[in-house]
Amino acid sequence: RFLLQGLPTSVAVGFLLAAPTLNPIVIWSTWIVFRDQPEIVWLRLLFSWMIATIVACIFSIQKDSRPMLQNLLAKRMKIRGNYLRSPEKVKGINSPLLKGGHFLVGDSGKVEKFDQGLLNKNNTPKRLWGFLENINQELRELGGVLVGGSAIAAAIQVFVPRDFILNLGQDTVTSILAMMLLAAVVSICSTVDSFFALSFAGTFTSSSLLAFLVFGPMIDLKAVGLMLSIFKPRVIFYLFVLAAQLTFILTLTYGYFF
Repeated sequence: RFLLQGLPTSVAVGFLLAAPTLNPIVIWSTWIVFRDQPEIVWLRLLFSWMIATIVACIFSIQKDSRPMLQNLLAKRMKIRGNYLRSPEKVKGINSPLLKGGHFLVGDSGKVEKFDQGLLNKNNTPKRLWGFLENINQELRELGGVLVGGSAIAAAIQVFVPRDFILNLGQDTVTSILAMMLLAAVVSICSTVDSFFALSFAGTFTSSSLLAFLVFGPMIDLKAVGLMLSIFKPRVIFYLFVLAAQLTFILTLTYGYFF
């Protein structure tokens, strides 16, 4: 939607990397878990902001965003550009992606436009029901992720030899790489990943926990399919590699010098 509204790809990429971490809910949940280590909270925010900004600046070098996008989206952007220049010459633009607005899941899974019905001043019961229904959906999804992530953490603690975990977790370099790999594989939601990371706090270094908290929200393997509907595969690959390199460099610097 950012791209279709004419914003540069760098802005969209920066938002994509920063939004999962730089929001009040994630800040609060991280503080609840690591209140005894406030530096992890602040460094998580700082590193996430730095990585999102640096990657966005790198993507800003490519002025024309269409080569990075899937053909259908690039075509829509071209149509939209022509429409903005000469609206009288372009007809039949009915795609909802070319229009503004936000959407929520309404009754029985039906998608409803945010400013139609749900926010009608004369329809308070429907607004309240839509609000509660979306809370219920979010709670079920996040609850399932939290249970699944906790099960993986417990399985690692039980079935992987303790000596191996201790040796891996105490070395600065290998612990960072291990936690980054775990973050990519688990792809847990950023609102609950702090509780997942807490189970490794006694065996892994602070820098590796920080790498998990920074890298995980940016690299969500569950969202690759959705990202492929927007970007071409090589763009997603570049995005993942850049985020991984910057996360490793920043957390390794913190591990050695602080």
